Amino acid sequence: MRGKEWLFLSLGVILFLGFLVGLSFVVPSENWYRMPPGGSAAITVEIPQGSSAKDVARILFNAGIVSNDTELLGWMKRLGFDRSIKPGSYRIEPGSPWEVAMRLKMAFPEGRQITIIPGYDRIDLLKFFDLRTWELALKDDEAFFPPVRPILPDEPWDRIAFLAPDTYFVGYGDETVRRLIRLASKAWWERVGTHHTGLTKDRALSTATLASIVEREAKLDRERPLMASVFVNRLNKGMPLQSCATVVYAWKLRGEKKTHLSFDDLKVTSPYNTYIQRGLPPGPIGIPGIQSWSAALAPASSKFLFFRLGEGGSHRFSETFDEHVRNRHEK
Repeated sequence: MRGKEWLFLSLGVILFLGFLVGLSFVVPSENWYRMPPGGSAAITVEIPQGSSAKDVARILFNAGIVSNDTELLGWMKRLGFDRSIKPGSYRIEPGSPWEVAMRLKMAFPEGRQITIIPGYDRIDLLKFFDLRTWELALKDDEAFFPPVRPILPDEPWDRIAFLAPDTYFVGYGDETVRRLIRLASKAWWERVGTHHTGLTKDRALSTATLASIVEREAKLDRERPLMASVFVNRLNKGMPLQSCATVVYAWKLRGEKKTHLSFDDLKVTSPYNTYIQRGLPPGPIGIPGIQSWSAALAPASSKFLFFRLGEGGSHRFSETFDEHVRNRHEK
């Protein structure tokens, strides 16, 4: 056989083998026809936030939707959606790995989406669930992520400070609020708790309370550690915190929403009124953001005792009352 004929024959063999290899990525393997036992009724599964494609494949396998999670993972990668699966509740019919992968790719999460915003308080949270539903879930330690449980405050509503602000997909049904608490407390532990494993129960509550005040008072993240230092300095000197945010919260608990405070408003009788009560209020006035938690756990080193809101959301800090008064007239 001539050299050119050998060359063409070799190229033909290589192309044919390449075709067979490529076909293996397009045509389902022998598992494509293998159906899990139990019929084809759709099964509801929950895909938690932060799940990897491997996690998702295992969840569907454990639910009896697919007979081979490794094959399913392979098809998720081949179909190009292994990195774009949204968390939530899905209803998927059982089938072969290829069929389930196709159904999952076309599916949308049915779950309810809840966004917890930094600064939300107990009144704000009632937009998601009623008072009794929240209280029953919050007082149950088992609703929280396990590592968080030892430092939870005794008062159920104080525990909302240990829910990390974020958007969560929680589905529907009787367990929805507990699912939200579990996800949000897990997120808090991963973002805050794991970095401060020495927190005692008492210190966790006092830090949460300080962080909640910083959250409502500070507008800019860069000022939060300095804001925390002001309150710490006042506490150390036995001065009242005089936080307007605590007074606004005190009025809110009485059913009145205050956007501007008068001198008479500052006299409201409440354990949360830090103009007339010394020390920290009895508990958090809302849910702190992660930056406020960081500030309360590690305040800046300063001698500041006062601050006043300036332009653009920034504050002017001062060490003396006279300086604080002068800041009132400066632009």
